[in-house]
Amino acid sequence: GSGLAVGRLVLTAWASASSYRITDHRGGANGARVRLEPQRSWAVNEPEALGSALEILEGIRASFNAGRADGMQISLADLIVLAGNAAVEAAASASGHSIAVPFRPGRTDASAEQTDADSFAPLESHADGFRNYVANEAAERTEARLVDKAHLLGLTAPQMTVLVGGMRVLGATANGSALGVLTDHVGTLTNDFFVNILDPELNWSVSPRCEHFYEARDTSNTMRWTGSAVDLIFGSNSQLRAISEVYASDDGSELFVRDFVAAWDHVMNLGRFD
Repeated sequence: GSGLAVGRLVLTAWASASSYRITDHRGGANGARVRLEPQRSWAVNEPEALGSALEILEGIRASFNAGRADGMQISLADLIVLAGNAAVEAAASASGHSIAVPFRPGRTDASAEQTDADSFAPLESHADGFRNYVANEAAERTEARLVDKAHLLGLTAPQMTVLVGGMRVLGATANGSALGVLTDHVGTLTNDFFVNILDPELNWSVSPRCEHFYEARDTSNTMRWTGSAVDLIFGSNSQLRAISEVYASDDGSELFVRDFVAAWDHVMNLGRFD
C-alpha cells in the first residue's frame, strides 16, 4: 500500500544491501547507510528517486513504531529489506508462484556521526550490471565489471545469472530504463528474460543510437528489445548460456523463482555477523 512500484522497492533494497564487499566486509544493509551521505547521493542509487522512496518507508516505519503497547519496533534498515522482500513476493504471486521470501530482523540504523563519509566514498559503484547501470567513465567491458561485482557479493555464476534475469523483469533497472527488460509483463517474476535473450528468431546488432547498446529485431526486421553487453553475455558466454537455458526451459519457471529468492536472500543478509 505504499504506492511504490515493485521495481522501486527492489531497487531501494538492492541499493542498501549490494554495497557489501566480501574483500573487506564493508557495506551492506545493516546500518541503513543508504539514507546517509555519501551513499544517498551516489549516481548509481538515483538520489531523487531513492530519497522519495526512503521518505515513504520512513513514514511507514514511524507509523508502525508509534505507541505500540508491546514495545515492538522496526529499524529502517530492516524495513528497507522487508519492503524489497514484499515486492519480490508480490511479483512471484503475479506470475502464479506462492513463495515466502525469508526475513530475519535485527539490523540497526547507524547515525551520520557513526559514518565517516570519506571512508565510505570508495565503496561507490560506477558500474552495476545487476541494475544495468554504468557511468560514462566505466562504459568499457561492462560484462567484466558485472563479474567483479558478483565476486564482491560472494555470488556463484548461477546466483549472478538468476539475479540479473529477475531484476530485469521486475523493472529494477537504473533510471527506469527499458534496456534489458525483455518482458511484456514488467513487475512480474517470470523467466521471460532468459526466454527472450535466447530466442533464435531474434537478431541482435549494435544500436545506431549508442555503441554500447544493442537492438533485437525479429524476422520482419521489427525491433523487439534493447539490451546491453551485460544482457547479451547470457547468450554468448558458454557457461552463462548453459545456466540461462535451464531457466528458459518450458519447465524452468518454478526453479527460476526459487533460485531468485534464495540468491536475493543471500544478498540481503550480507554483512550480518550474528
